[in-house]
Amino acid sequence: MNSLRILLPFNFTDACVTALRYAYQFADHIGADITLLHCTGALQLTPTFESQLVMRLRSFAERHARQVTAGIGTEPLIECSIKEGDLRKHLTQLVDEWDIDMLVSPADYLLAGLEQQEVVALPELVKCPILLVPSNAVFQPLKEIVFSLDVTDTNEAVMKRVQKLAQKFNVHLTLLHLHSQLDGVSFCQVKKAAATLKTELPYPNLDIVCQEEDDLLEGLNSFSGRATPDLFVLATRDTHLLQEYFSSDYRKTSPGHLRTPLLNLYQARKTPCSASCRHCNHEVKEEDTAAKAGLAT
Repeated sequence: MNSLRILLPFNFTDACVTALRYAYQFADHIGADITLLHCTGALQLTPTFESQLVMRLRSFAERHARQVTAGIGTEPLIECSIKEGDLRKHLTQLVDEWDIDMLVSPADYLLAGLEQQEVVALPELVKCPILLVPSNAVFQPLKEIVFSLDVTDTNEAVMKRVQKLAQKFNVHLTLLHLHSQLDGVSFCQVKKAAATLKTELPYPNLDIVCQEEDDLLEGLNSFSGRATPDLFVLATRDTHLLQEYFSSDYRKTSPGHLRTPLLNLYQARKTPCSASCRHCNHEVKEEDTAAKAGLAT
């Protein structure tokens, strides 16, 4: 059986070192190998320059591997690759070409490739789960995973993926449904959907929490103060919530969620991921229009 493969974009910053150290330990728990990718940006990649970069990249990888893996006893296989140009130019192709199972990246490095206010469909950015690591994150063996979802709009494949991850780490899994203020009938529908979902999930160490909160970040931040999650999980069709999660515009003092890595999975949701997401609202509207047109023919 082939090992899982993690791709980690690396540009020699402190944030990349943090992500690398996190990836080493995460890879050990899920049985994955790691490929480090360095993109040269505007610098021309000559054979000599490429050789120097590979040596530097490998030196970084080996040095930090020794520091981290001394405590876990194993060392994942590390490959190093250098590409000319910007990261975004290569991501989609390389994920397919190298059969990557997960992208692990410093949040700022990956999101810096997006234009201001640009929201991108996840498959256009990368066709695999994205794990973004905050610059101040420290890996702890996972004990609590919080999956923020809409219990009335779930996907079987996504639910299986989240459960499989929880089983790998043998953790408590919380499904967190954040909702606006609801009338009695709507709230009963949410509670009924939550109860049905729990009966359909075979994972025993699981709870579903329904919490009134219009703002996703406020909801995650509030919940992180009570439950101390080691990993947040979202399932969206685009990058909107990723960008909101790590946005510097979030003004709350010492937001707790910014210490917690975020795993973003792809799901073509029936409802917008956020009322403010232009991409989601446009896509959902287009799909509704197409569905109505289909019924009319």
